[in-house]
Amino acid sequence: MSSPSAVIVVGVDGSDTSRDAVRWALSQAALTGAALRAVSSWRWPNYLTRLPPGADLAEETSQVLDEMVAGVLAEHPQAAATVAVTKHVVEGPAGPALLTQSHSATLLVVGARGRAAFPGMLLGSVAEYCVREGTCPVVVVRAPDPPLSEAGPAPGLAVMS
Repeated sequence: MSSPSAVIVVGVDGSDTSRDAVRWALSQAALTGAALRAVSSWRWPNYLTRLPPGADLAEETSQVLDEMVAGVLAEHPQAAATVAVTKHVVEGPAGPALLTQSHSATLLVVGARGRAAFPGMLLGSVAEYCVREGTCPVVVVRAPDPPLSEAGPAPGLAVMS
């Protein structure tokens, strides 16, 4: 693999929508010849004065990042063979960390909602922050809608037979 000058940054937090974002970013990188930079961040919880013994937030974040990227690469071996992938674990809030990592990137890709999402939420705070503050184009990947047969009728609609 050559060293491409175009870089696509993708945010990874371990959620299903970040997995979808990694899939989309990998596909886009394969199509465009860009490198892929997968980024996860961690930060000390404000409510803790100290972590429990044995807790290593950086290592836990790195493990989630490694597992998610490896899983997506395994699903798409052709793209995995052609795209240069790097992984970065950054200390700090996710939004600013992603913007710092994407400063010279050609594209930033994030999932629409992260781990703290609730049903009905359309856009999470990190995705909104990146869209509002980003210095490069930002793609927000939504999870695919389930087929109607699985989801049932939309709330408030009567089904006539």
